[in-house]
Amino acid sequence: MTDATFQAPGTAGEAAAKIPPRLSDDPVRIIRIGAGVAGLFFVGFLGWAALAPLDAGAYAHGVVAVAGNRQAVQSREGGVVTAIRVVEGQSVVKGQILVELSASELRASERGMTGEVLTLLAQRARLVAERDRLPTIAAPPEFADLTPEDKPLADDALRLQRQQFQARRSSLQTQRGVLNQRVLQLSQQSSGAERQLDANREQQKLIEEELKGVQELAAKGFAPKTRVLALQRSAASLTGEDGAYRAQIARSAEQIGETKLQTLSLERQMMEEVSGQLRDVQVRLDDLQPKVLAAREQLARATVRAPSGGKVVGLNVFTVGGVVAPGQTLMEIVPQDRRLVIQAKVSPNDADDLKPGQKTQIRFTSLHERDLPLLNGTLTELSADSFTDEKTGVQYFRAEVSAPPEELDKIRKIRGAQSGLQAGLPVEVLIPLRKRSALAYLVEPMFQTFWRMGREH
Repeated sequence: MTDATFQAPGTAGEAAAKIPPRLSDDPVRIIRIGAGVAGLFFVGFLGWAALAPLDAGAYAHGVVAVAGNRQAVQSREGGVVTAIRVVEGQSVVKGQILVELSASELRASERGMTGEVLTLLAQRARLVAERDRLPTIAAPPEFADLTPEDKPLADDALRLQRQQFQARRSSLQTQRGVLNQRVLQLSQQSSGAERQLDANREQQKLIEEELKGVQELAAKGFAPKTRVLALQRSAASLTGEDGAYRAQIARSAEQIGETKLQTLSLERQMMEEVSGQLRDVQVRLDDLQPKVLAAREQLARATVRAPSGGKVVGLNVFTVGGVVAPGQTLMEIVPQDRRLVIQAKVSPNDADDLKPGQKTQIRFTSLHERDLPLLNGTLTELSADSFTDEKTGVQYFRAEVSAPPEELDKIRKIRGAQSGLQAGLPVEVLIPLRKRSALAYLVEPMFQTFWRMGREH
């Protein structure tokens, strides 16, 4: 060995003594450092939890629906299907015929009642003309707006009543003429008797003068007694004829009065008959006209029409000749001219914190583009009571959420004009309820558990 490589004894021990101990050799220090880090983390977490705001919200599932819901097309009376004019998914306009039901018996009944009503209206017009002594019958105002189907019936009814009016008028005029002729004859008889009475009076005056002269001559013996008696008999006879003529005049006057009373009675009887018939006709009309209107409405319902424009869904009639039960839903119409809304089911636990006007966030779960945004909406309606799902038994409140057009346009801008937004699409709705810290969010379940435990028996 050379001098360069030689080391003096004790030099290596001194170097080793100067090396500091390793960290792993001091467990107390490790614990202190770990506890400090954990403490700092816990304090920082508590500070963040106490200050960081978290919004409490109600989460609900829903579907896109048409405002006002689908419109169910039903048949009130039911019947036998005679024609089906639409197919599933077909677009229809308001008033378009959808289904036709058989109504032959109802139509026959309606035609019979309509004919009777038209006859009664014409009869009433005739009776009014007779009551008011009109020269002709005026057509009822109800005949002005008749359908082509009813007009021939009305014309026939009015023609028959005009014929009856003329016949009754002629009969009445004939009876009046007979009575007036009798009055005229009696008047003439009375006038003749009055003239005979006047002539008798003149003869009586002449006979009295002649009798006076003959009596003077007979007293002087120049005239026979028989002549005086003959003149006296003539005077007595004329006096008797005078009484007979007076009686005839009185009898004629009495008969004239009776005949005039018969004329008045005839007219009064005719007016009473007309008034009674008018009452009966009006009562019958008041009974029949509502029935005709009801029958026509029922006939109109036999032709089922679209209540609004839209698309046919849920078609439930398929066979001509099939029977439709009263009140059965034949199909539904999804209106196309109404705005889209979201119908959601909210948990009863959140319903107390909800009120119309609250802001919401909407996500379309069936649209799979990743860049689709959350839409902003507004809670517009909340049911006053809860409902129970018949399938699951879960209770819920009905909520309606609307999104303004500019929010829906966000989807259309991404997916194009044909955005596929339509009724039935599933959505998720988040409704912010109240602000709270993260710490309150974490400890609230624990406080609720303690609250329940403190009240258990």
